[in-house]
Amino acid sequence: MRLLGGKWKASILWHLKDEPVRFNDLARQLGGASKKMVNQRLKEMEQAGLVERQVRSTRPIAVAYAITDFGRSALGVLDQLRVWSEERLL
Repeated sequence: MRLLGGKWKASILWHLKDEPVRFNDLARQLGGASKKMVNQRLKEMEQAGLVERQVRSTRPIAVAYAITDFGRSALGVLDQLRVWSEERLL
């Protein structure tokens, strides 16, 4: 729970499952999360080995985040949680 707990971590992983996403695009996709909150969660997740930061260019700086193999291993659990919650909402 320490790795994926909290309001935004699972959503961040889910948005990164298909391809790396630039920081601003990710913040936009999350909707209600402030950029400061997204930045904090990404730093925590990077330290835990769930995501990796990729600097694509330096002028202007372009940063994207990608899911790691370790982070990808959590997607099965997240998908099961999604299915479980959808079944309970019907």
